[in-house]
Amino acid sequence: MKKLIFVFISVLFLYANNAKLIKDLIGEEKFNTYYELLKPVLNEPSLEKTLKYLQNNGLLEIFFNKPKLIHPTFVFKNSDPVFNTKILYKTLDSLGYYYFYPVQITKKSDTYSLTLEMKSTHYIDPLLFTNTISQYGCKIIGIKKDKNYKYTLDCTNERLDDLKVIGKKTKLLNAKGVYWLNPNGFRKMLIVSSKFDKWYPYIVFYDRNLNILNIISKQNPQRSIYINIPAECSYIKITDTFSKENFKRGIYIKGIK
Repeated sequence: MKKLIFVFISVLFLYANNAKLIKDLIGEEKFNTYYELLKPVLNEPSLEKTLKYLQNNGLLEIFFNKPKLIHPTFVFKNSDPVFNTKILYKTLDSLGYYYFYPVQITKKSDTYSLTLEMKSTHYIDPLLFTNTISQYGCKIIGIKKDKNYKYTLDCTNERLDDLKVIGKKTKLLNAKGVYWLNPNGFRKMLIVSSKFDKWYPYIVFYDRNLNILNIISKQNPQRSIYINIPAECSYIKITDTFSKENFKRGIYIKGIK
């Protein structure tokens, strides 16, 4: 009997919780108008499936008649501001948002809030945003739309989409001219640029929380370079001191024990 009561209460809680999420997204008036249509997702535990259902039924209005300024807010729980911002910007970049800047930043206890300003013909697609940022270990725990969208995220398990260094010579080619690597236990690494490029190495070593451990910056072109990797290093960023055009043909890397 107690088990049945617990299950019943859990179902009611899930129903109420998802109903609130849907109201936060489409507004109470639209929620009441389309209540019958919304019944299939009122107890849906998956945020992704809920967003997809709302989108497929035309209940998520994200497009404008003409470009305008929007101000999405992102609230990170259990926050690490540097890492959170990096993950957010990488997510927006992969969704095609390149021109934006912060207009409000707040840090209270373990909560970090960031409001951006950008000009667009539509709001950030909540379904695409949810799916993309989840690839970096972040989970959306709340979405609310008023005049703008407000996302609440738990990024306790966040991670960068990096490439692991291996003990075999590997070719890397990135049009953006920035390479993020995971040292993967290696303490040294060889980096070789193309003989047709003039690469001025700019290499940054980070710890798990993206605190900078060391920077290597060369003012003269290098064909190859051996680097020592700090023991606490979790991420390595490789780029050029002056311009990505200086090593547009890519690089070769190899981990050395």
